[in-house]
Amino acid sequence: MSEVKTKYEVWSPEQDQLLLQTVLKHLGNGSSQKKAFEEAADKIGRTQAACAFRFNAVLRQQHNEEILSVSHKKGNQLTSSMVIPFPNGDVHGENKTLNWQQVLDFLNSQALEVQIMQQQLNEIAEENRSLKEELANYKEVHNKLESFGMNISKMLELYDRVQ
Repeated sequence: MSEVKTKYEVWSPEQDQLLLQTVLKHLGNGSSQKKAFEEAADKIGRTQAACAFRFNAVLRQQHNEEILSVSHKKGNQLTSSMVIPFPNGDVHGENKTLNWQQVLDFLNSQALEVQIMQQQLNEIAEENRSLKEELANYKEVHNKLESFGMNISKMLELYDRVQ
């Protein structure tokens, strides 16, 4: 087991390659990235966290197609041609299946509907706020008129008494 370094050092191309190959090997065998990072950390002499960060921040972007290729070969990724049966297997007398692309299309359409509804809700909330403000103004005017009317009534009573 190599000694884990305690200071930050620049990653060498050899360390990057060893980390990448270790992760690809694990993904190809159906193993987890966590186990790959454990193995690579031991070989390279870095922490698992450093290996995970380096892989996800740098190597994944540089070697994305290679990573996806290994994942697809072992069936670790969903593909648009994969078929998903309906839960009951029967819809309106038909045996129906969906592929992942149809599911994604449906979910995207639902997300769009949610955005539209959110926009409508925001518009209604703004209209509600405006109407509440208008109502408060009308109540204020009503109270002033009511007060003014009482004052006129009192004035008329005084006038009648004086006469």
